[in-house]
Amino acid sequence: MDAVPEGGTLTLRTKTSGEPGQQHVDVEVADSGVGMDEETRRRCLEPFFTTKGERGTGLGLAMVYGVTQRHNAEVEIDSARGKGTCVRMRFSVAISAGSSATDVSPAEPIPSRQRILIVDDDPLLIKSLRDALESDGHAVIAAHGGQEGINLFEAAQERREPFAVVITDLGMPYVDGRKVASAVKTTCPSTPVILLTGWGQRIVAEGAVPPHVNRVLSKPPKLRELRAALTEIETSKT
Repeated sequence: MDAVPEGGTLTLRTKTSGEPGQQHVDVEVADSGVGMDEETRRRCLEPFFTTKGERGTGLGLAMVYGVTQRHNAEVEIDSARGKGTCVRMRFSVAISAGSSATDVSPAEPIPSRQRILIVDDDPLLIKSLRDALESDGHAVIAAHGGQEGINLFEAAQERREPFAVVITDLGMPYVDGRKVASAVKTTCPSTPVILLTGWGQRIVAEGAVPPHVNRVLSKPPKLRELRAALTEIETSKT
């Protein structure tokens, strides 16, 4: 209703995509409405981000994202001002009983089980990340802010129960992701730090990755990107 205030067309589509051996099923919801500018499109999956003022919670698309993550799917959004919006949920094709090995792509590698610390002040994002990582078998501890994250990390080191990886948001009040990364590396220089930020691609492209950070991922991270980062970190240790 908000996207098509003067009326318009809402289109629901399902289709297959990809190449032989790498098939996906897409579920699309498209409208012919006002569309979004690039800044809004880039941020619309962030929890609590809204353009509706007091009428909006900023949780609608964030909840959609969380559901698709738990189904190992992805969300893609195409939109432009005056050209409408298409939200696409992309699911990998499951192996059926009658499928042969040549009918589908190999399963995406899942990193071995690790003890991971998540640091973020957004409870919805923490839940989404936690659900995705725990479904892959990881042991996840969450800190609801930068200082709490530093305290948990240092306490774990003292107990000799170290975290294998720290995943921290960049933009947090008082103690941000840069300070968390610095504290982690000061305590244990070998612990990898993954930084989450809405400016992920720009930071990497401009060579502005903060010190003490091993990888930067756009927020919210796609499950395949998170798996790839953890696999890369795990491989670099061996």
